Amino acid sequence: MRERTILVTGFEPFTPHKVNPTEELARSVDGVRVGDAVVRGAVLPVHHADAASRVLALLEALHPAVVLHLGLAGGRARIALERVAVNVMDYAVPDNAGCQKADEPCVATGAVAYFATLPLRAILGRLTDAGIPAYLSDTAGTYLCNQTLYTTLHAVAAVPAPPRVGFLHVPLLPSMVAASGLDQASMDIVIMRRAVEIALEVVAGA
Repeated sequence: MRERTILVTGFEPFTPHKVNPTEELARSVDGVRVGDAVVRGAVLPVHHADAASRVLALLEALHPAVVLHLGLAGGRARIALERVAVNVMDYAVPDNAGCQKADEPCVATGAVAYFATLPLRAILGRLTDAGIPAYLSDTAGTYLCNQTLYTTLHAVAAVPAPPRVGFLHVPLLPSMVAASGLDQASMDIVIMRRAVEIALEVVAGA
């Protein structure tokens, strides 16, 4: 019998950031056991085409029961549990290949939008009970985070017994705010890590 797998992804740093906490978070949970499942962490490139192809390869190789994507959202003060992915790419900044999309679909023949399939309300309840600032978000933006959530949901839409898929956005690290010199919200990596652990506990038991 194939072992239940939970895939957790983060992203490499992107303009204007030198670090990305989701890279560390994804690496830190790789190999961790949660209930009867094992977590596999992966770091995605911030690239308009390679991120999607990397996710498709991971889905094919791992056949995960759950996919939890993580992304960075500067300007947000709480963990954002994304409810929906929309079929549009409109990059505020170029990706790491220098590509800047505008008003293009993530998938040319895809649906207008897909809803995340993780038990977001249950995760939110556990996070707030633990004193971790979190909320349900209705916009994952139009950059690589939204694109990755959308392409993953599109890829599994027609699969029998598809994995449950969702996305968590995390705030900037305090060190990132300090380096920016701007008045922005931040969250410590320890709190982010606990938030990810709680989300994994919920989805493993769902």
